[in-house]
Amino acid sequence: MIPGREPPPNYSALQRPLDHFRAKTKRLKVHPTELSLLWVICAHLVFLPWAIGGMPSWAQFISLGLALLGFIVALLPRNYREEHTGAASFRLIMWPKLIRFPLFWLGLALLGLIVVQALNPAWAYATDGKGWWMRGIPYTEWLPAGVAAPFSRWDAWRVLIVYSSIWLVLCAMWIGFTRRRSIQVLFLTLAFNGLLIAAFGITQRMLSNGKMFWFWKSPSGSFFSSFVYKNHAGAYLDISLAVTCGLAAWYYLRGLRRLEKSNPAGVFAFMATCIAVSVLVSYARGATLVMLVFLTLSIGAFIVHQFVVPPEHRRSIVAVVLILLFGYFLKTGMEALQSHIAWDRLSDGLMEKDTSLESRRIATQASLGMLNDHWQMGTGAGSFKFLFPVYQQRFPAIFDNNGRRMFWEHAHNDILEFPIELGLPGMLILFAGAGYLAFGLLRSFFWQNPLSVSVVLGLLLLLGYSWWDFPFQNPAILLTWCACWVAVLMWTQMEEMNVKS
Repeated sequence: MIPGREPPPNYSALQRPLDHFRAKTKRLKVHPTELSLLWVICAHLVFLPWAIGGMPSWAQFISLGLALLGFIVALLPRNYREEHTGAASFRLIMWPKLIRFPLFWLGLALLGLIVVQALNPAWAYATDGKGWWMRGIPYTEWLPAGVAAPFSRWDAWRVLIVYSSIWLVLCAMWIGFTRRRSIQVLFLTLAFNGLLIAAFGITQRMLSNGKMFWFWKSPSGSFFSSFVYKNHAGAYLDISLAVTCGLAAWYYLRGLRRLEKSNPAGVFAFMATCIAVSVLVSYARGATLVMLVFLTLSIGAFIVHQFVVPPEHRRSIVAVVLILLFGYFLKTGMEALQSHIAWDRLSDGLMEKDTSLESRRIATQASLGMLNDHWQMGTGAGSFKFLFPVYQQRFPAIFDNNGRRMFWEHAHNDILEFPIELGLPGMLILFAGAGYLAFGLLRSFFWQNPLSVSVVLGLLLLLGYSWWDFPFQNPAILLTWCACWVAVLMWTQMEEMNVKS
């Protein structure tokens, strides 16, 4: 306790020696190699969203380089001293932890599948300079097949680069992060980077000259912030929102346990409000729905907590003031940024007045037909855009638009596009990875940790959103989404160990 300050009424005698122990305990240092790895991974996760969402090939090559660098750093042996352990010194070899990591082998199998598909093409891209078409070529029928297409048009090798980067990052995180503080810094980085993406998008809405970063002409007129496609920007911000709200809840509950007079929870709540405003003014309807569902559940959980928590731990006045303050800011920000446009778009979608949603529904029907024909072995990574026209032409509403042939680069349904391309072998690998993560989270009682449950909820809602859009075709979103799953599993396990100790 602080000298001269009276303890609170519920302060037990058992807590006095604990406070004395905490006051004399020196915080252990994070190993320099782990700090270096943390810098590399955080730089990677920050870089990719700002590099036009990781869509250009140059951004993907840089991403692969950063991922490889992080993987090498994570594998370096470490000499731990007393300042790192609080006990005896020892040398830690990292590679045994890697070979015990199931996602290492599952990811290796998935990359191997993509290589087989790329080396065994059943269709080849052809063009006469005016148009293009696909022609069948001989291939080994008992092996998974793919498409031979230009690298610039996102063939299997391009997909392999993106997936390899993600696999290397996940492995580096798992073997290289040994301290809870490293995971905490990772989440803080994602939250603050999301805030910067949101602030840039809002500024862009107010002062834009029609170009991304005010100097680069985007191939799409519906860009927002540093993303070419506004729906991708909204999906990325939804992940940031989940992380930010989770940090706010974690700091709030930790403050209650420690009887702190103040903590950063209010700051993160303010950040979450800013991110929510940016999602709304991005005009991304699906992302806005995800945001509204997430915030509704989060606010509901907070209200329930206020009734469940013991009266001496309640801060009802503070909570009411914060809600009113942030509600006023949210209302003012939305009015200043003409948010009625976003609400009109959302209303048109819900009332089925927008033909784009009907087109996506029909495209899903066509994609189901494609899946029915190729569910065993798949069509090959990156092949959807090249083979979908065969199924698209069966539905005139999505084939021809005023005499012009419509081109569907993606199915606008990731839940169907992944099995179409990867087939049953690829989906078994993905389901095995998901099962491993789910089992680890359930075994660690993740729902008892506010940060864990917030991040898991946000990631699952984004997965549901992918039924009518393609957020996971964006490298920045896919990397961040996958990294959050591994990070939240590690965080939950480390928090559980911390509580038990």
